[in-house]
Amino acid sequence: MTNSAIQLIQIDLDSFGQFIQKLVREELEKVIPAQSTEKEFYTREETTKLLGVSLTTLFHWNNDGTLKNTKIGKRVYYSKDEVFSKLKQAS
Repeated sequence: MTNSAIQLIQIDLDSFGQFIQKLVREELEKVIPAQSTEKEFYTREETTKLLGVSLTTLFHWNNDGTLKNTKIGKRVYYSKDEVFSKLKQAS
């Protein structure tokens, strides 16, 4: 037979709530690995919306080296880092 001890302590409601939140968060992190919801690449359409320009402007920016695209298969994508650096330059 094993001896099990139950220890009772007094704790206020806020501290108890924070303790439970911490335990639940730790358990969820074990079960659900952290996933990045950020995209690494944007399509041409997404890029035009983010930058507020037309597809023609993106085409010209690619040709003159202002914003280089990356092709994956037959699809054209723009790097998240380059798109946001262009946004910072524009503002």
